[in-house]
Amino acid sequence: MSEKFQSAEIRAMQGQLELFQLIFNNLPSGAMVTDADGIVTHLNKPYADFLGIDLKKSIGRHCSEVVENTRMHHVAQTGVAEINQIQTIRGQNIVVHRIPIKKDGRVIAVFGLVMFQDIGEVVKLSGKLHSLESKVRRYEKELMNLRSTRYTLASIIGTSSAILELKEQAHMAAANTSPVLITGESGTGKELFAQAIHHAGPRKLQPFIEINCAAIPRDLLESELFGYDRGAFTGALSSGKPGKFEIADQGTIFLDEIGDLPLEMQPKLLRVLEEKCFERVGGNK
Repeated sequence: MSEKFQSAEIRAMQGQLELFQLIFNNLPSGAMVTDADGIVTHLNKPYADFLGIDLKKSIGRHCSEVVENTRMHHVAQTGVAEINQIQTIRGQNIVVHRIPIKKDGRVIAVFGLVMFQDIGEVVKLSGKLHSLESKVRRYEKELMNLRSTRYTLASIIGTSSAILELKEQAHMAAANTSPVLITGESGTGKELFAQAIHHAGPRKLQPFIEINCAAIPRDLLESELFGYDRGAFTGALSSGKPGKFEIADQGTIFLDEIGDLPLEMQPKLLRVLEEKCFERVGGNK
């Protein structure tokens, strides 16, 4: 029983070693392992082919005799990993990693990984990435212009203590998700502040939807705000229609002239503000 168990254990270990060897040789990059003295113990086939050397004859030799400009033996001495380093191999500037393998705090081996692409390709890739980032920033700017707001906090001109205090309060309002009440006489810039708060916060890339509550007919107000499901009423679109709250999802909805909202609508609006949920007209969810 003991012999069978040992035999099964040996077969399992052999299977694991075979798997590790397959993984090592099928890496798309060059890989080499040295011992603490810099002697090559493992070298995968892709790396040997790249170097143009005989794999078997490389094992047992010092790493400096196998790979030009190597620092594997230095890493073995310092115990400090060298990641994303540039090494010239066969006339190419290549990105390499040198990683010390430690046991009980002592370096017992060094693992080296070589990315076969020339550094020139990496530079080209970096340039493409930079170009894409510039395009993304430009598209974000265009998106903000299309979606949203004409005014920012910089549009609010004034140096009086009252204006500066209001702008500070607007900054605070932009930083959280709580409903904001803006009061003031007609023409004092309530819409300007609403847009500026939207633009200054994390929702600036999302929609800014403005509704003049006084301009919407009483009978249409609920369907305009909350939308409607198919068949909600005669003449309703067969696909239903999203309301302003739904369109403004993740963004900002500005309810202008909210004081003119009909009394029967106020409890429904209060539910949206308090519970952050609503139902379409004719809907049940």
